[in-house]
Amino acid sequence: MTRDDDTADTSAPDVVAFLRARLQDDWDSARDAMTSSGHWRAERTVVVLDTGAEIADVFLGPADHIARFDPARVMAEVDAKRAVVDAHDRPPGNDNAPAAFRDGLRTAVLLLASVYADHADYREEWRP
Repeated sequence: MTRDDDTADTSAPDVVAFLRARLQDDWDSARDAMTSSGHWRAERTVVVLDTGAEIADVFLGPADHIARFDPARVMAEVDAKRAVVDAHDRPPGNDNAPAAFRDGLRTAVLLLASVYADHADYREEWRP
């Protein structure tokens, strides 16, 4: 991908590879936590897994958060983020896509990668 000034954007493949690896980490973690369908719910201070198993004695706020981000939701979010990265790699019309569209996808990829700024492989130059 090139910028409007036709200078090569050499960090794009690196940030895309970095982001794809982090998304795979998230997917793998969610898959490993999945019990069957992956849908969990909070019941007061207990998180109830879809198998009926319970995680007890969780404060109400964290219990709601844990249930809201169950494995099925995490996997759906990873799929959506992968679609954004795929669009970045293959914008509609490829090289004919408007520069503003390409720049928007690049910004989206950088924003998605910034969530992982605490990862050892994250580069400060990727910060949006």
